[in-house]
Amino acid sequence: MSGKQPKTFELQSTLPRLPIPPLKDTVERYLETARPLLSPEEFARTKAAATTFLQPGGIGEQLQHRLIDHDKGEKNSWLERWWLQLAYHSWREGLMINSNWYMIARDHPNTPSDLLTENSPARKDAAITDFQLHRAAGLASLLLDYKDRIDTETLPVDMTRAGPQDMNQYRDMFGITRVPKPDCDIIVGKHPIKSKHIVVLIRDQVYTVDVLDDRGSRVPIQTIEAQLKAAVDDAIKSPPQPAIGLFTAIHRDKWADMHKYLEDLSPVNQASFRAIESSIFAISLDDRLLPTDLEYLAKNTFHGMNGHNRWFDKALSLVVMNDGRSGMNGEHSPCDALVPAVMFDWVVGQEPAKDPATVNRNAKLLPPKKLVWKVDEKVREGLKEAQELVDASIKDSDVKLFNFPVYGSDFIKKTAKVSPDAFMQMALQLNYYRLHGKCAAVYETASTRQFLHGRTETCRSLSNDSKAFVQAFDNPQVPHTQKYDLLKTACSSHVKYIAVASQGRGVDRHLLGLRMCLKPGESADLFKDPAYARSCNWQLSTSGLFPGERLLGTGFGAVVPDGYGMNYIILANRIKMGVESKASCKETSSRKFVDSLGQVLKDMKDMCEAGGSEGGVKAKL
Repeated sequence: MSGKQPKTFELQSTLPRLPIPPLKDTVERYLETARPLLSPEEFARTKAAATTFLQPGGIGEQLQHRLIDHDKGEKNSWLERWWLQLAYHSWREGLMINSNWYMIARDHPNTPSDLLTENSPARKDAAITDFQLHRAAGLASLLLDYKDRIDTETLPVDMTRAGPQDMNQYRDMFGITRVPKPDCDIIVGKHPIKSKHIVVLIRDQVYTVDVLDDRGSRVPIQTIEAQLKAAVDDAIKSPPQPAIGLFTAIHRDKWADMHKYLEDLSPVNQASFRAIESSIFAISLDDRLLPTDLEYLAKNTFHGMNGHNRWFDKALSLVVMNDGRSGMNGEHSPCDALVPAVMFDWVVGQEPAKDPATVNRNAKLLPPKKLVWKVDEKVREGLKEAQELVDASIKDSDVKLFNFPVYGSDFIKKTAKVSPDAFMQMALQLNYYRLHGKCAAVYETASTRQFLHGRTETCRSLSNDSKAFVQAFDNPQVPHTQKYDLLKTACSSHVKYIAVASQGRGVDRHLLGLRMCLKPGESADLFKDPAYARSCNWQLSTSGLFPGERLLGTGFGAVVPDGYGMNYIILANRIKMGVESKASCKETSSRKFVDSLGQVLKDMKDMCEAGGSEGGVKAKL
């Protein structure tokens, strides 16, 4: 076998298609995942609906045959087009908080200490700082480095124990923009992007800024920094344009109506939209001084403190604050957060940035160009309404960061002797049970990238075994050894389910495909049964990320009004997580969740140490 590394997209043609699981397997697995949420009477009704669904020649078989026929007509996957449409583009809530992800970076190694010292005279509000521009230029250059690796196909293929992973999502980060349309949005932009400019937002003013020369060659970081400085100088002295970016945060149908109105109003607006859509990525340079507490960086990266100075429709938006701290915000539909997280972790790891080897030091770039908007009274009134909607969304978003330095994957593997991810899932379920006195439906992201254009499947983390564990944990009558055995059993069940889900044999995507094959007027009791909606009402929406040392926090919004959204990172000796819930929900509290989780993790550690050692003594006897 040759030692030559395959090109980035070379193995795409070898990847299998996403399978359609056997109908009986999916329905039986569904029943098992619904059982812990149901009373015996409810489960009996659900089982009866499932039996009817599986009858020979019945509606289930008919839908399965239609789904198989549908797959034959799809280029890459039976799911791909439906998923983009249903999970993202036809969902009409605003992208800010509800759909976009965020991740925050560690500090630049050369950050001046006075910029991060509270009450230092170097920390000024309403100011763009030199170091802010320096870091932004370096990060922009590093993002272009990563883009070069994708364009030249020198980025290594992601590999797991399952084999090569689909690399298509790497094509869908740069030069990609979601554009609002009535009922269902669209994606604009296609790899490889030929643009030479990014867009930079400064005090709500949008600039196109060239970062490549006229032949598409790279330029020195110092040249990019000078370009940013020129845009800032102009933003300070030129008459302000209206904050059109605010519309990207609101309900998609409202934004679609306003987007079309602005396009119809003037060709000037059309040109501004095209410039943003064709840009490689966006940078928001914020002049607002915020406290050094990390949660402010998280909130500012997630939604801005007032929704301003953002274009939430861009696939990639770099946010750089005036104290030099930075994060990234991304539109979720073109790719899952894991892929940009891999990229951003690499980018931050390369700081301080160095000029690329192929740099054109004599490049002469066009000066930054301020985008202009032609507006009227209707647009101005629309912006007032948008501000009210954005303010309400931000006020309702309860964001907290969790940083647990007591232990991490080392302890979980060596002492608890279970999968770190499964252990974390049990901790989240136990925490929810302690706070709410009941079990919740739990969504965990499982990757299906072993398949062509694969994205995700739901790992239904709540199981009969995890329910048994959380119900027994705080019962003083149950000995530590039994609790520990229950934990191991629950973790084993979790590992099995996430493996099955990653193999494209989960419950949720298959059932979605079957529902999509229903003809007008048709119905199935399985889908009308209340248990179906309850079993996918994700009060715990969770996702684990790789052990990213350079990412200080990551997160996304809750997907139901009375739930939590969370993204966690398990390091060798630390656990990090971002949590979001809704302040308007009296039952949930992100602060209570993270405070309680710290105690849960300590209690689980004590239990593992006691249960494991007691079990070991008994085994020796």
